[in-house]
Amino acid sequence: MKNNLLFIVLFSCCFAFGQSNQIDSLTTKLKEITTPLEKAKLNLLLANAYERIDLNKAKVFAYKALKFHKNDSLLAETSNQLGRFHFFTANLDSASFYFSEAKTLLKKIKAEKRAAIINISLGAIELRKGNYENTIKILTESASFFEHNNDALNAAKCYSNISSAFAELDNFDKAIEYSEKALTVFNKNNLTQFQLITLPNLATQYFKKGDTLKAVDYYHDAETIAKSVNDNRSLSIIYNNLGNIYLNSDIKKSEAYLLQALALKTSLNLRSGIGITKSNLGYIYLKKKDYNKAVILLSEAEPLIKGKQLSSIYEYLSKSHKGLNHYPKALEFAEKAKQLNDSLLSAENQKTILDIQTKYETEKKEKEILQLKADNLEVNYKRRQNRNLLFATLIALIVAIFGISMILKNAKRKRIIMEQNLTIQEQNFNQLLKSQELEGIDAILDAQEQERNKMAADLHDNLGSKIATLKLYLESYDENDSFSNFYQKLKSLMNETYSEIRSIAKNKNFGTQIDKGLIPSTKNIAKQISYSNKLDIKVINVDVKNRIENTLEIQLFRIIQELLTNIIKHADATEAIVQFSEDENVLNIIVEDNGKGFDMKQKRIGTGLINIERRVDKINAELVIDSSEGSGTTVILNIPL
Repeated sequence: MKNNLLFIVLFSCCFAFGQSNQIDSLTTKLKEITTPLEKAKLNLLLANAYERIDLNKAKVFAYKALKFHKNDSLLAETSNQLGRFHFFTANLDSASFYFSEAKTLLKKIKAEKRAAIINISLGAIELRKGNYENTIKILTESASFFEHNNDALNAAKCYSNISSAFAELDNFDKAIEYSEKALTVFNKNNLTQFQLITLPNLATQYFKKGDTLKAVDYYHDAETIAKSVNDNRSLSIIYNNLGNIYLNSDIKKSEAYLLQALALKTSLNLRSGIGITKSNLGYIYLKKKDYNKAVILLSEAEPLIKGKQLSSIYEYLSKSHKGLNHYPKALEFAEKAKQLNDSLLSAENQKTILDIQTKYETEKKEKEILQLKADNLEVNYKRRQNRNLLFATLIALIVAIFGISMILKNAKRKRIIMEQNLTIQEQNFNQLLKSQELEGIDAILDAQEQERNKMAADLHDNLGSKIATLKLYLESYDENDSFSNFYQKLKSLMNETYSEIRSIAKNKNFGTQIDKGLIPSTKNIAKQISYSNKLDIKVINVDVKNRIENTLEIQLFRIIQELLTNIIKHADATEAIVQFSEDENVLNIIVEDNGKGFDMKQKRIGTGLINIERRVDKINAELVIDSSEGSGTTVILNIPL
């Protein structure tokens, strides 16, 4: 079974190892700095430092850096960091968006070299998407730019990714040539992180060319370096590829390497390549006749694999179920393998037919071009005869057109002025509508608050006091009376009724009066929801110490209620976190879940989100939503105090 995963160069700046000390130092400085720009810079440095340790923390610090909107250079580097985060989590469209944003900002401030470096990342995305010819084109142009500017390091980064593209096109001689050019530069400058990229690539290329011994040597060189710098991400890919090399020659070695790769990928939450690792382990257990383990791993790999490799998984699952005497399942997967193979064969035949048809059409067009050239010779002769007459006519037409264009230009200018006035009027009207709508919402909210308070008071004071009186009356009743059993039942019933009424009175007023503050009330509703054992909500207070104005607390609590309701209704999440922090008179609230997420480009705006956005506008807050399919949703609120 395939696959030897290729490393892709995606480093726009040098990354220093030994991050722990660096993180401690940066965290200490962050507590001491008060200037917004300097805090943003430190958050960006922390995002970079956490990149190979904890991608989720890296994301949080990157978004904090993104809060500073006044410096194009800083915004460009922050967008670049977010692009790297999405690239490493296989969200290629989001990565492309942030890299393009960074490139645009850098060109705006005339930072041509830094923009060219971002271009390496865009080339890496094309490589990951499988657009190999486009990868070679983009990165060859970038390499020429760096060579012209005597920038050997960035040119070498381009060589490394060009090499990977040639390898995917099965041109291993060219792939090895570019890899060795890159490795020469990285070795000369003792750049460990880039050696860790190029050595495994060379190993893979030599393996596919048939030189297994040289491939294993290169992998062991890369393993030594990765261990020395504690780079578990690189080790996971190295062990995966070593496991693939020994897959059919030494099952024991292959299993050991693949298990190490799987453990590292799982601990790092890496989705890329984990399906191949599981499928290869499943294949090993099938050969060892450990059919139960084979079925488990192959079933986990099935939704992560496509194409010809999926057909192999179906075949292995069929054999595994056959070994377990599950003949209906064995037959089912055998049929799936057959259908997929037939589909792939049909696609290949269709491609062959299209290639032949394209060649035929090309030859036909070439003949048509020759005929057109002959016809053009005759046409040109007649054209020259009419040219002089045409010039005279054109002069007259130009004079007429000039006059007409002046008239049209004046009319167009008047029309543009009218359209601008209409646009301004429309904007003013929309603003008025929005203001009136917000006032209406406020009036409804105030009425709801008053009604809830009134209902709670009536339940507690009137009906509660009557039941309490009845309770006292029953307690004074003689327990030796013949109706004692009946009395006990009545007493228990009255106690329950009294407690129920108090509970109703409290719940009716719940969420409106936040007596204990925003954070305790949020913890209370989180606790109630968590009792269901379906969704575990954690509320974390980082450094918020003071109460905020009650009206603002109510608005924020309503927003949090709406967000938690959306998680319950739509996210299919099992865990959620609500985090509060305060930074220079700005309250920061992050609501994050591990649910199914959604595509930001295709999101549908519902009533809940509209209510949230209106509340956010009312309190002059900032709302940031980040989500992608399969990666949960993060909502960030920044509220000025």
